[in-house]
Amino acid sequence: MDRPPPIDYRAALIDVVAVAQSARSATLGWRAICVRERRRVGAKWIEPLTTLDLDEDAAKLSRAVRDVARRADRQLDTLIFGLFDGIDDGSGGYAGYHVAAINSHGREANDFMRDPWTPERHFLRSDALDAIVKAAGRAPSDVRPLLEYSLCFGAAALTSRFAAFGLSHRIVVAFDEDHGRPLPKDAPRFAELLSARPVAEDVTDVQMAMRLLTRI
Repeated sequence: MDRPPPIDYRAALIDVVAVAQSARSATLGWRAICVRERRRVGAKWIEPLTTLDLDEDAAKLSRAVRDVARRADRQLDTLIFGLFDGIDDGSGGYAGYHVAAINSHGREANDFMRDPWTPERHFLRSDALDAIVKAAGRAPSDVRPLLEYSLCFGAAALTSRFAAFGLSHRIVVAFDEDHGRPLPKDAPRFAELLSARPVAEDVTDVQMAMRLLTRI
């Protein structure tokens, strides 16, 4: 029996970044991601996640994100939202999620993300990300990497972008270097999102994602 082709994790991330960048709301974007990822993950594991309300998550996190931006030095022009392994709290685990402000010095994300910076992290709690992590914990080994990778990244990208709506800061979403589980082979670790604003009609979702996607 022929084996299925290997999963292209770079393509998976391009898909979710494209949706996160152009979505009109976090929840609508999430539903679009679920439709796209269903063919990779399967309906059994996607359907329970389609009802997650990312708009509510973004609204809850917005105050904390704006507080970070307001208290940051004016030179700190970039908000980095990081994902890491949370500690199992006895209910199936939760997603580690934080935001930190840094000064990008006008450089590309694939440059400044290599810096050995250790800014003050402000920890966040996302119900949607927690739900995805718990679903991943119940999923078989062939499904789990996509739930932990592209689905978690897509939810974090959407929640982060809309929690920072109206701010002028650059937005980068990333898996931390100390993320407990190794990322899939050739999987990009981070991507930059433009601030929420209309996207030019002559730029396709995939073209926009390719511009934004960077990797270490």
